[in-house]
Parts: sequence; structure tokens; C-alpha cells
Amino acid sequence: MKIFIVLTLLIVPSASAGIYKWTDSDGNIHFGDRPDTNDSATELNIKINKNTGVTNSSGHKKEREYLLKKIEKDKKEEAEKRKKKLAADKKRKKRCDSYRRSYQSHIQSSRTYSMTPDGVKTYLSNEERLASKKRLSKGISKYCR
Repeated sequence: MKIFIVLTLLIVPSASAGIYKWTDSDGNIHFGDRPDTNDSATELNIKINKNTGVTNSSGHKKEREYLLKKIEKDKKEEAEKRKKKLAADKKRKKRCDSYRRSYQSHIQSSRTYSMTPDGVKTYLSNEERLASKKRLSKGISKYCR
């Protein structure tokens, strides 16, 4: 078994094999892991940063925990925004329906009245009817988009 490991290490090329740079006869620059046949190839000295390739799954536990908490917080905030938007849309639709019903009722009736706190009907004049119709139209424009 020990002989197999030693032979494997001798046969397998080194992971830190050099990178060579050379210029051909046409002036084109080439790079490769083996030097060209001519003697113009030079080995490049490349410094390797040990932190290169560090990702979230590379073992930085604090960073991973921070990112997971941030993602969870963002999800909760988005869910809250959606919930508020749905509630606002529901409220807006309810107001729209109310304005539309009132407007239809206003148009279909020949006489419009309002009730006083005492329960007495007070009929609207033509000017008051037009003002009420205009107010209802504005409400429809505002809430029925």
C-alpha cells in the first residue's frame, strides 16, 4: 500500500505546475502549462491568495449565519409588505364598490334625498344633486383604478 502511494505521488503531476509565457515568430503571446519548444518561454511566478474561492459554503460560519439571518429578515419584510398591500387593495376595492353603488343609485333615482339625524328625509336640489354626482365620480376615479 505504501509503495502505491509513493508511486502515485511520483506519477501524478504537481498541482502547482508552472505557467509559461512565450512569444511566437509572428509576435503573438501564448500561455501554457508546458514551455514551448523554443527557448523564449519564461515561467511566470504567480502568487496564490489562500482566501481565493472562499464562498458561503467554505466554512465561514459567522458569515453564513449572518447571511441566513439577513435572508430570513428580508423574507419577513417582503411578506409583511405583501400583507399590507393586500389589505390596502381590499380596502380600496370596498370603497370603489361603495362609490359605484351610490353613483348607480344616484343616477337611477329621479329624486335624491338625505336623512337627517332625526330620520327626516331632506330632498336634494338640482345643484346639490350635481355636486353629489361630481363627488361620487371623483371617488370612483380615485378608488376604482
